[in-house]
Amino acid sequence: MRTSFLFLFFLGKSILGFAQEPTQMHFYKIQDQSFEAVKAIAQKENKMIFMDVYTVWCGPCKLMDKNTFSDPKVAEKFNAEFVAYKVNAEDLAGRALAQEYKVYAYPTYLFFSPEGALINRLEGVFPPKNLMEEADYTKGLLAKSK
Repeated sequence: MRTSFLFLFFLGKSILGFAQEPTQMHFYKIQDQSFEAVKAIAQKENKMIFMDVYTVWCGPCKLMDKNTFSDPKVAEKFNAEFVAYKVNAEDLAGRALAQEYKVYAYPTYLFFSPEGALINRLEGVFPPKNLMEEADYTKGLLAKSK
């Protein structure tokens, strides 16, 4: 009897957990993909690039991961409309990108066209709603530039 109960409990939990699993924001990471590879993906998918430049010691960066990037609405929007790229500014390749784009504060967010032209930059902590509004604003900037 106890075995049957445990089996049904874990079966139900796994089914419910699978059905209700929250959407996660998908980031390519600089450790796995070069910026050139990310640009190629963005061009192929015709999406803008959202680059999160962070450091491992940065408290506000951790807040963004915990509160904003984990928000299901943010994840849904950014997964559909952007190719997201996470860059550790203390890695060798990350340091080069941070220098190239003059990133001196963390977190910094850079928005690029699918071809890799810088369109907008933001710094600091953004609640989910504000980040989504900034993303829409930036998409508007890109549309005006064409």
